[in-house]
Amino acid sequence: MKKIRNITILILLLSSCQKLEENLQGSLVNDVFFRTESDLDAAVTAIYSRLVSDPWNGFGSTRVWVPLMGADDLTTLSGGNKQDFKEFDLFAGTSQNGAMRNSGWRIPYSVIYAANNVIANYQKVSASDPENINKLVAQARFLRAFSYFWIVRIFGEIPLITSVEMNYNVDKSPVKDVYDLIIADLTYAKEHLPPSWQGAPGRPTVWSAKSLLAQVYLTMGGWPLKDETKYALAAAEAKDVIDHSPHDILPNFADIWPLSNENNKEIVWAIQFCSVEKCNSPYYMTHGGYTTMPSEESGWDDVFFELGFYKRFPEGIRKNGTFHTQFTNGISFEQGSTKHPYIAKYRDGTEKGKPSYENDFMTSRNMNYLRFAEVLLIYAEAQAMADGAPNADAYKAINRVRFRAGLNDLVPGLGKMPFRDSVVAERGWELAAEFSRWFDLVRTEKVETVKALKDPLDMKIDVDITKKQYQSPIPDYDVLLNPKLAK
Repeated sequence: MKKIRNITILILLLSSCQKLEENLQGSLVNDVFFRTESDLDAAVTAIYSRLVSDPWNGFGSTRVWVPLMGADDLTTLSGGNKQDFKEFDLFAGTSQNGAMRNSGWRIPYSVIYAANNVIANYQKVSASDPENINKLVAQARFLRAFSYFWIVRIFGEIPLITSVEMNYNVDKSPVKDVYDLIIADLTYAKEHLPPSWQGAPGRPTVWSAKSLLAQVYLTMGGWPLKDETKYALAAAEAKDVIDHSPHDILPNFADIWPLSNENNKEIVWAIQFCSVEKCNSPYYMTHGGYTTMPSEESGWDDVFFELGFYKRFPEGIRKNGTFHTQFTNGISFEQGSTKHPYIAKYRDGTEKGKPSYENDFMTSRNMNYLRFAEVLLIYAEAQAMADGAPNADAYKAINRVRFRAGLNDLVPGLGKMPFRDSVVAERGWELAAEFSRWFDLVRTEKVETVKALKDPLDMKIDVDITKKQYQSPIPDYDVLLNPKLAK
């Protein structure tokens, strides 16, 4: 990933014209640019730069959680300046929500436009090594698939843009059409990406593509598409990763998170952030530091765990590694101002005075998007849903995750739906604060159910939850540019 991190001309084709809110027409790229493999490599690097470009609004910011706040894992302050977070936590998200617009819409679409530049122009390159060209295009298609997958789960029907032309008269596409493109992109990616990259952990591999494809198929099996034929495909992709990839579950849950152990064998794909000191480029993220620390530690209290979620969480090693409950000033979270536990996973590299400390609110830690533990749980759920009952391998998969957490094996002999519900619950515990809980609750139509599980000290929801709240409204600025997005 060093090459990706250190290239200085990262915005070759990604100036302000990348942003959907800019009212521009025409092509994003000059056809003269794409001539050599070096040109193409620089264009692919520019896609990665968009992925990590905004520590306050992008994938590396706490605002990435804003459209996901309806889940039962994270919450925010009921007062103060957390309006963007509160709106979605209270199922009252609006089209004027700035954090939703940036993290859920603008940044992912900027990645998509950058990927489209590569996909639309790579055939113009004079290639001495066609397979290297395929690898570059495969990265672009993986990143486009990831971005579309993010957006379609948040908004539902969206503009499906595959060209480099800016078009403010485009219609929204059906959800299925978006998923069809995602599948096509990831199929190409898994056929052309290598099994590993020497010294470049941020580039996706064939195992990254297969794991993301498994996640996509699993999601398609649930709401809103409910295409149950996709469960078998999800199980097959996940099983291939389990059986043949170099990835594995780490023995100790706490070992996943230290900065000194980033890109360990459990991480199937992570968005890479890096400091100026290490990479000469200030690509920081702000999931850690003050943004997710309590005010008792000079933190900003942006996001922390719901108390009901904490109380339901199974006791053991994993719980200790998930929640920050004892603050550095010697008090427990029960004595703190919010009376809620905080996120422990992202603390390394953000505590003042530690050797790995970057600064008060920015760090170079990665955003771990796909872990091997999740692949195990994808397989377990998908196999049971595809075959009508869990087999021995499905039980083995979930029990590997539970064993590391210090839990007993799952009760044997469960039927299809009780087993599925057990896996979904396990995903909630294992992947807490890892950008998946909201999507799990939506696809399994459990959003309404978890509302009743809140603790009295959690934020009170006063609205009736319907499927309307399962998806975010499209940002109002973009609707003004293109009224078709309001339909």
